[in-house]
Amino acid sequence: MLRRVFGFSIISLAAVACSHDETASAHTRKGPRSPEDGVAPRPAVIAPAAAPYKIVPVVGGGTIAGTVDFEGTPPATEVVRPSVDQKVCGNSIAQKKFTLSGTRVGGAIVWLTDIRSGKGFSLERRFELTNDTCTLDPFVQVIPTNSTVNTGNDDRAVQTIRFINVGTGLIIAVAPFNDDGEVVPVDRFTEAAEVEVVSEQHPWTHAWMAVLDHPYYAQTAANGTFSIDGVPPGKYRIRAWHPGLGYADDSVTVGAGLQASVAFKIQRASPDVPTSALPGVETVRPAASSTPAMPILPTAPSSPTSSSTPITGPPPPGQRE
Repeated sequence: MLRRVFGFSIISLAAVACSHDETASAHTRKGPRSPEDGVAPRPAVIAPAAAPYKIVPVVGGGTIAGTVDFEGTPPATEVVRPSVDQKVCGNSIAQKKFTLSGTRVGGAIVWLTDIRSGKGFSLERRFELTNDTCTLDPFVQVIPTNSTVNTGNDDRAVQTIRFINVGTGLIIAVAPFNDDGEVVPVDRFTEAAEVEVVSEQHPWTHAWMAVLDHPYYAQTAANGTFSIDGVPPGKYRIRAWHPGLGYADDSVTVGAGLQASVAFKIQRASPDVPTSALPGVETVRPAASSTPAMPILPTAPSSPTSSSTPITGPPPPGQRE
């Protein structure tokens, strides 16, 4: 009888332990903050809005169309030589963080930074982020708040993917993988933020996300063009950003039923903060390149400028969109 009771107790404890196991899904850190729970806050290109966005009927909505160009010498392609998981990652990885067509920037995010009312959201609220050959794809994307990102692993190697709010330094979620083919849904994007995505096992693996709490945004095509429609008539601040290059601000006035044009020009500056050595990775840079091993964006000037004087990094702490 005693043996039977003892056995039942062990089974019960195992069941309780399993019920608290969160390794099969994305989860947030709990308890006091520690170095494993995030990083120091950094200047971010997106900050939580002071007032919530409201969906209202839009009468005489206009369109904002334009281009995003890069001025200056593009950063050289960086080559990483992994010292772990070479059978999966390979002996070298070319870090292609941006796409240029001439001077035009493909994949840049463009959004209105001060709009607080307007049209409703798109029905699409599910997005993809995939680890393949120890790199994350896409490198940059934009999603609305309260969306789900299906985070997948195509590599036969353990990955632990962290989603970090750049402005607060806090971890939004952790997506663990034990093998290839696994997909973990992450749905904790509740506020506007610049999000950095990193891998614990492969520190060169990076991606970036713009999380916005309104639908007035676009991502440039390969030829650097973009369009945002259904904009209520009025004057707005607008921003273009690519994490591999920098960002630029401008203002735009939208007339009822009309199209307004914006031409962004982004310039790159050398980072203020040097990148420390990363464990398990050797980074090979061309002599003329100032690109960091991990894309740390430089700090912007203390006073905002228009696109005629492009900004080359995230705004200083305390500067709202």
